[in-house]
Amino acid sequence: MIRNFINRLLICSGILFLTILSSCSMERKLAQSFITNPPPISIQLFSPDGLYKYNHKGELIPGFDSLSNSRQDSALYNSSKFLQYIDDSIYLEKYVNAFIDELRSLGFNVFVEESIDTFLKNQPQSYLLTMAQVQLDEYRLPLEDSAEFGDSTFYKRFELDAVDASSWFEISKMNSPKPVKTVLHSKFTASDSFEGRFMLSGFSSDVLYKYKIDSLNVGDIYDLARFAGRKHANYLFDYFMNQYVAFHLPKGEEMQDYLHYDHAGKVLGITDEERFEVVQGNKK
Repeated sequence: MIRNFINRLLICSGILFLTILSSCSMERKLAQSFITNPPPISIQLFSPDGLYKYNHKGELIPGFDSLSNSRQDSALYNSSKFLQYIDDSIYLEKYVNAFIDELRSLGFNVFVEESIDTFLKNQPQSYLLTMAQVQLDEYRLPLEDSAEFGDSTFYKRFELDAVDASSWFEISKMNSPKPVKTVLHSKFTASDSFEGRFMLSGFSSDVLYKYKIDSLNVGDIYDLARFAGRKHANYLFDYFMNQYVAFHLPKGEEMQDYLHYDHAGKVLGITDEERFEVVQGNKK
């Protein structure tokens, strides 16, 4: 099941391009220092209040445009293929627990008790982290395949079932005289797994198309919750690592790329995909 799930997963709507950094770069040396001896970082985590769920398949509902807004919402939920069967508490428990477990494995001190803030105020590297919104969006994902035979190009179009898992975080440093709230965002997509190819019929020379779809299911979406939780913990590690590098660069120098550390492979590189999007605050 995990293998099939990973095959379905489209990370941040793109393919990761990871470029190994030059061994002599200042950014690499600073990043390696952070990886080898990270500063003690404490986080007070506030879990999300609930799970937002939206179905965007209104075009599949007869007479949808003639319905009132409230009836549209009801029709969308009741006709959803996945969302109506997702238990909010179970999804959030899998997501939050995976996030916390991975953060702690990466060396973060994570606290969930609200009363702990008094203790954290005495720590130099302590942060408030709020899971401001966790959201699932169900929709149809268009897919097109093509091939050339002779002078002709043949096309085959499909729509796959897909679910986006989006999260927004608010993070701010405690004990700062001028605290700045930074908003971080990330999205992962799980969809039907698809394999297909054009081929010539051996009898008539007609162009045929053969395909196989491994359908997305509710269990895959729960797997997505755990996957997203672990990945977001790693993204947070990268976020602090990049902040550390930017702060310690020689005066007048600025970072040229965003650094990513693959903990499993122990590889340091640069990426445009494997990261949080900063939608508010310090974008370095």
